[in-house]
Amino acid sequence: MTHPPPLDLARFQSLLRTRDVGRPLVYRPVVGSTMDLARREAVEGAIHGTAVFAEEQTAGRGRRGRAFASPAGANIYITFVLRCDLETHRTLPVRVPLAVAAAIRDAVPLAAIKWPNDIWVADRKVCGMLIDAELGEAGPVAFPGIGINVNLDPAVVRPELQGIATSLAAAAGRPIDREALLARLCNELELALEAPFDALMGRYREWSMVLGREVIVSPVGGDPFVARAVDLDESGGLIVERPGAGRETVTAADVTVRPTGT
Repeated sequence: MTHPPPLDLARFQSLLRTRDVGRPLVYRPVVGSTMDLARREAVEGAIHGTAVFAEEQTAGRGRRGRAFASPAGANIYITFVLRCDLETHRTLPVRVPLAVAAAIRDAVPLAAIKWPNDIWVADRKVCGMLIDAELGEAGPVAFPGIGINVNLDPAVVRPELQGIATSLAAAAGRPIDREALLARLCNELELALEAPFDALMGRYREWSMVLGREVIVSPVGGDPFVARAVDLDESGGLIVERPGAGRETVTAADVTVRPTGT
C-alpha cells in the first residue's frame, strides 16, 4: 500500500491568515497522542495558538477514554494550545466545534455538528473532538484535540466502523486538499475565538443536527432517557425537554438522534 505524501508545511503556512493560531507548528510523523504532546509543549512554555500535528497517532483517544482510529497519512490529527481569557475559555465547547464545522463545510457543505463536538455528514461521523481544559497559575489553558477523516476512510483499517464513520473525500466524491483544509481550520479557529458569542450561538443552532429533534441521552453514570433537544446554554450545555419532566441541561453525556418512528 502506497502511503500519501506528508503534509507540505510550506504550502500550509502560505495559506494561513492568522496572527496566532497555527503559527507555531509542532510536526511529528508519529506520536502516541497529539494531546499528550501538546500538554508537554504547554508545560515547556508553548504560546497561545501553538498547533501540534501528527501524521499518525498510536494512542489517539476520544471521549470517555475511547480509542480514536488514527491511521497514517491522509487525515488530520491536531491539538492546539489555547491560552484565552476566562470568558472565551468557558465558551470553547461552542467556539471550537463551530470553527471545525466551518472549515469542513468549505469542502462538504452539508456537514453538521452533533453535540457535544463531533462533525457528521448525513448519518456518518467525519470528525471527532475532545477538549481538555485546566486553570493553572498562569491562567486558563485548553487543549482541543481534533481528528478529521480527510482522505482515508477509517473503516478501511477498522472494519467495525463500516456504516458509522466516513471520510470527507468519500462524502465529497473527490480528494480533499489537506493543506488547505488545515489552514482553513486554523483561520476559522482564530475567527471563532474572537467573534461575539451571540453570533456564534446563532450559527451553532443553524448547523446543529440535534436541536429540535428527539434524542436518546446517555449521561455519564446514569440511565439513558429520551428527550427533545431544544437549545444550548452559554457554556455549550445541551438543554433538553423530557416528557412530563420539564427542561434540564445536560453537560456530560452522549447523545444519539432517535430514529423516526421509534
